[in-house]
Amino acid sequence: MSFIRRWLASLAVLSLAGCASLSSTPSLPPSTPEVHQQHLDSVARIQEFNLQGRIGVQTAAKGFSGSTQWRHAVNNDTITLFSPLGSQVAAITRTPDGVTLKTSGNKTYQASDAETLTEQNLGWRLPMTGLADWTLGRPSHTAIASSTWDEQGRLVKLKQDGWEIEYGQYVLAEGYQLPSRITLRNTQLTLKLIVQQWHSLNQ
Repeated sequence: MSFIRRWLASLAVLSLAGCASLSSTPSLPPSTPEVHQQHLDSVARIQEFNLQGRIGVQTAAKGFSGSTQWRHAVNNDTITLFSPLGSQVAAITRTPDGVTLKTSGNKTYQASDAETLTEQNLGWRLPMTGLADWTLGRPSHTAIASSTWDEQGRLVKLKQDGWEIEYGQYVLAEGYQLPSRITLRNTQLTLKLIVQQWHSLNQ
């Protein structure tokens, strides 16, 4: 019986030691506005980018999934959408003169904005106005409804322009911490973007 008591006492001591060890583990530094600003100042230098990834879109009536290639510059965008088998579904081009959508059947449509053009021809609205900033993990220039940041100053959640944006993962790409999993939601649409490659980021 004395052996059992000694064994239980030793077990209790080990348990307390384990608790003490866990409690002494240093916690991550708290997120601060200064840390947020440092990260934003870094990604603010990016004016152009190319990316490749996968995209999924879901509305109440329509859905799309496949891959995408996106070339972004200050005044120009080209977003190409591909089916899961790799065939081109549509190419969306934005210039200062407007937006053009070319289908796989070589039909071309034009509008003043991408949201209207994609809704009319694809059945869902692509939020081109803020999408480049959100994809880089930074707010656009309009008012922010709310935001949540991690300890490294990176966005975790953002509410802006009627959209809820969530960032599931970041990667280091050409010296920048950039999102690789992004989910955008509003009352009509859910859009998921998985960035597989970031490249040609301007320095």
